[in-house]
Amino acid sequence: MQSTFIRTKFRIKKITVNNMKFRLIERNEIEKIRDIDRSELIENVYYYKNKELSVVSEHHEISGWDPINLENIITNLYTLFDRKGYFYGAFEKEKLVGISVLDSDFIGINKKTLLLDFLHIDRKYRKTGLGKSLFELAAKRAKELGAKKLYISATPSKNTVQFYFHIGCRLTEELNKELHELEPEDIHLQLDLNDF
Repeated sequence: MQSTFIRTKFRIKKITVNNMKFRLIERNEIEKIRDIDRSELIENVYYYKNKELSVVSEHHEISGWDPINLENIITNLYTLFDRKGYFYGAFEKEKLVGISVLDSDFIGINKKTLLLDFLHIDRKYRKTGLGKSLFELAAKRAKELGAKKLYISATPSKNTVQFYFHIGCRLTEELNKELHELEPEDIHLQLDLNDF
């Protein structure tokens, strides 16, 4: 199936790629993230210490969303939505199978960076290009809004970090202290939007 784009000023209403629909998520759809299968088997984890990135063999089995953490995530997503964050969803029929969320508040010393606050893909749809498509929607919007960089605080699993490296991200030059304190084990990355 061909891709269909319907665009208005700063809004993508709907994109269809191979029967998967990409569109902006409405506030009342935020709860649908509960339906995303977050399970994952992690074999390797990145650590960033003393300005060096290394991979360590570690086994972690994530069976799904932690219930308390999920409630905190949903509360945070409502806050982001209410302050005009951009929420992109990938839907198979009516089921949300992937989501990316771009924060609308500029960060960094020069206030020229936007945060990719959230990116999750249902287990069944990983390694299909879905994550890249949702990432690109957020990155394009960030560039349209005048951002020079996109900041990512990535879960340190090898699969996640390699995904971001593969699409052009690199270690951040300007570590955001507030985000680092919230998730000190995450790998903090950036995408230069001038090259995007």
